[in-house]
Amino acid sequence: MRSLKDRVVVVTGAGSGIGRALALGYAARGSKIVVADVQDDARTETVGLLEAGGTETLGVKVDVSDAASVEALADATIERFGEVHVVCNNAGVGGGGLIKDQQLVDWKWVIDVNLWGVIHGIQYFLPHLRAADEAHIMATASVAGLTATPGLGPYNASKFAVVGLMETLFHEMERDDEANVGVSVLCPGVVKTNIITAQRNRPAHLRRQRTGTVVNEDARRRNANVAAALAERGMDPAEVAECVIDASIERRFWVLSHPEHLVEIEQRNLALHQLANPALATSFTDGE
Repeated sequence: MRSLKDRVVVVTGAGSGIGRALALGYAARGSKIVVADVQDDARTETVGLLEAGGTETLGVKVDVSDAASVEALADATIERFGEVHVVCNNAGVGGGGLIKDQQLVDWKWVIDVNLWGVIHGIQYFLPHLRAADEAHIMATASVAGLTATPGLGPYNASKFAVVGLMETLFHEMERDDEANVGVSVLCPGVVKTNIITAQRNRPAHLRRQRTGTVVNEDARRRNANVAAALAERGMDPAEVAECVIDASIERRFWVLSHPEHLVEIEQRNLALHQLANPALATSFTDGE
């Protein structure tokens, strides 16, 4: 994009983490920001930070897993600003545990937010982006959408799907003679965010049923402790946001904020090329 000044930018999951950093980063370049988040206090805090800096801002409560909620977000954006230029489909949740221990509600919750949230964002914003003189749309996937690791079944599945979806959209927009829409997918490694506490926003009807299996609960607790330790050492969300913003300006598809993961991605692709069985990357086995 030639300039981000006075452009209208929508960010889902903007209440904290990468989403808030994206909102602040685009605002610093003169954009108008639509702050979308399901959590009231977090959304309000981000709006306050932006308005304190003089940014024209709209805060909207949104559940990205709900199509009507995202449609209302698009309508509110157009009603307030009349147009939209950048959409960051960033909202997401984590999900851990072995596949054999998952309940159907675990799969539904993670996939509804991480994948359907992106689908809804594309469905309701793409027509407006195609009508703009220039526009950009991105989605937050993960390194877990490029290399599969044990203990993250629902999360891996959702993020692999997001990568495939956005890559498809990239090819289609490149061939769309009636639009000027860039496409990016963000595949970060560990970032210092609140994703490990995403259960706070999990709907009651999608919460796990108690199984009474002590071993499973112990394993989940251990996984949570490991995830918390990793997140504490994670990258600053502001650094990740800068990578995304640069990609939207330069019209780059792949956004890998943690290039050190390229080694294991290459190993996976080489194994695929050789039709060899998957091997767990050294960086993961060392951490066990």
